[in-house]
Amino acid sequence: MKYNQLNYFSVLVCLLLVTIGNTQADIPVVDDPVGPVILLGSEADYPPYCSLDEAGQPTGFSVELFAAVADAANLELEIKIGPWLALKEYLAKGIVDALPIVAKTPEREIRYDFTIPYLQLQTAIFVRKGTNDIHTLDDLKEKEILVMKGDINEELAMQLELSNFVSTTTTFDEAFLKLAAGEADAVIAHRIIGLQIIDRLGLKGIAMLDGKLIQTRHEFCFAVTKGNDALLASLNEGLAIVMADGTYSEIYKKWFGPVIKEELSRADILRIALWLFLPLGAILSFFWIIALRREVKRRTRHLNEEIEEHKQTWEELQTQQVQLKRREAQIHLLLNSTAEGIYGIDREGNCTFINKSALEVLGFEDRSQVIGKNMHQLIHHTKPDGSPYGAGECEIHRAFRTGEGMHNDDDVLWRADGTSFPAEYYSYPIRENDETTGVVVTFWNITEQKKAKEELLRLKRNLEIEVAQRTAELEEKVRKLDKSQQAMLYMVEDLNEVTAKMKEERRKLELSNQELDAFTYSVSHDLRAPLRAINGYSDFLLKDYGDKLDEEGKRFLDVIRNNATKMDRLITDMLNLSRISRAEMRMTTVDLGRVAETIFREVATEEEQSHFEFEMEPLPAAFCDYALIKQVWINLISNALKYSGKSAVKKIQIGSRAEENELVFFVKDFGAGFNPKYKDKLFGVFQRLHRDDEFKGTGVGLAIVQRIIHRHGGRVWAEAELDQGATFYFSLLKN
Repeated sequence: MKYNQLNYFSVLVCLLLVTIGNTQADIPVVDDPVGPVILLGSEADYPPYCSLDEAGQPTGFSVELFAAVADAANLELEIKIGPWLALKEYLAKGIVDALPIVAKTPEREIRYDFTIPYLQLQTAIFVRKGTNDIHTLDDLKEKEILVMKGDINEELAMQLELSNFVSTTTTFDEAFLKLAAGEADAVIAHRIIGLQIIDRLGLKGIAMLDGKLIQTRHEFCFAVTKGNDALLASLNEGLAIVMADGTYSEIYKKWFGPVIKEELSRADILRIALWLFLPLGAILSFFWIIALRREVKRRTRHLNEEIEEHKQTWEELQTQQVQLKRREAQIHLLLNSTAEGIYGIDREGNCTFINKSALEVLGFEDRSQVIGKNMHQLIHHTKPDGSPYGAGECEIHRAFRTGEGMHNDDDVLWRADGTSFPAEYYSYPIRENDETTGVVVTFWNITEQKKAKEELLRLKRNLEIEVAQRTAELEEKVRKLDKSQQAMLYMVEDLNEVTAKMKEERRKLELSNQELDAFTYSVSHDLRAPLRAINGYSDFLLKDYGDKLDEEGKRFLDVIRNNATKMDRLITDMLNLSRISRAEMRMTTVDLGRVAETIFREVATEEEQSHFEFEMEPLPAAFCDYALIKQVWINLISNALKYSGKSAVKKIQIGSRAEENELVFFVKDFGAGFNPKYKDKLFGVFQRLHRDDEFKGTGVGLAIVQRIIHRHGGRVWAEAELDQGATFYFSLLKN
């Protein structure tokens, strides 16, 4: 019975692995009544190994066997149902801990770890009965072959290149049903699975080809996530237990029926003998291995302790070396980052180190030109006067003789090209164990400092001369100032007299303003009374005696009335101009956009509002007198309406722009315009550029605008072309 041979061999291997594993661990085993929870992934449609019963619970040979193994290994089990392809990925990622039936292949061993095999299955080819053209594997090349997606036989079909037309199905049931329906020529599946599906689905028209046609067996195991050695050992231990106590045989008979007895061949007898004697030899060797392993462990432990000590010492040395290199790098970085030249010498005066700045100042291109060379002979061999400089009297070497630092601010050093430069340097001894072993020298090229010092002395001499000259000049001016002090006193007296006169003139000006107010009242009352009389009596004459006057007489009366009305308007404008010049300004923040829109609605008639297009940009607020700025908008918008009344384009635009210190506002129309050469006369009193019969007016409105804007500290101007419209601008200060 071949499956019993496999079971017997598996039991022995499991027992041997478990025993050796426990021996290697040397850790006492403690029974745990509640072991860890294992999440098992299982398929729903892979009978008889993994499927669901009528109640929807996981069942099948492999599921039941895994449950028995988990119970024997003291593991608590949970099952997650899913499709085969997804479960494989879950296992690789560690989402599930194990799968109950996975064919073991070298490719899959890269992704998973496997227990010992508990089942061997023979691959078979299933065809419809009556198929007689498949005798070798080559006959399958042009046949339509079906395999289950992800099944080991799919990999087999691809490896052997059984056919050019291999298709996959989701389940084996689907594959066999398609074969029965004539949608394929053959199905590749394991023999026992195929026979059970044929029996369960009643597919009497399907038969299995000769088993010798394809002789491939697959070993099936439990698979766990790669690296989960603890679970793998527990499952191997549980498998050994269920195979040894007969549980495996009971589960196998339940799902596959009684075992078929077969006549053993010589090869089988040889294999059984080997399975008997090999474990026996292993058991005999086992006890010798135990003693050997314990001695090896003892020596290994001692060796590991020594290795650990050496490793710790090595790591400390490496750490110290890294720190030393880091400090050396920092020192080199600091030396090369300084503007001063720095170099060191040993007791013989030979250079031991030099920084980048020193190389540049001394004119050397590379450290190799300096390191190991005698620095006195290289850069300090001659005095400033050109005489030789002996090493015995060298100021730099004095640090060796005295053991103390020294400073020299008036010496020379020599460059690589033979030229010299004035230098200042410090020389400090390097001491190790209370002994001077070298000297470090810091130096500067003080050429510019010497030039600056000489220039400073020159400036000092010149300054002394200039101070003497200025002192003499100042003394002369003091003498002159003494003479002019008396004149200054006279000037102060004259200034006081002028101030008194200005106060008197101011009082007279106030009296004049009062008289002007009285005159204004007189003009308003006394001049208007005759005009009202002329206007009134002309009206009476026209009404009472109109029928006795001819047309010429009536025209004369109209002329009298119109001129009286014009005179009244002129008086009103003059009074407004006078009041604006003297009115007290009340400054506040005013929304100019709202004021302009309101003025347009007030001064424009209903007819003008319906015919004119009024465009206004958002205007900024400004700090000004509300009443006066309102009068500016009234005059400018009224003019725009008046001078656009006869034009084809009836449109008024109002906008603004911000400049550096002021806000500029404008009113633009598309009316009569004016000749630009007269633009400077526009804002004068009684200045008009159009005849009165063309456009009514007194010539005072724009003068009022100019007077108001000037009182605000702003400007007013205009741009226009004749018959092309005009644009009037005014500005207000931002602050």
